[in-house]
Amino acid sequence: MKNKADNKKRNFLTHSEIESLLKAANTGPHAARNYCLTLLCFIHG
Repeated sequence: MKNKADNKKRNFLTHSEIESLLKAANTGPHAARNYCLTLLCFIHG
């Protein structure tokens, strides 16, 4: 039987997930805007 800790959902992204998200946001025609908005949302929650 699983304990409650195994069923608990995460509330936060890991550091590597944030890096991957920012790397993906930094591509395309509006890379600077996407990167900035993604970082802003991450910092301010």
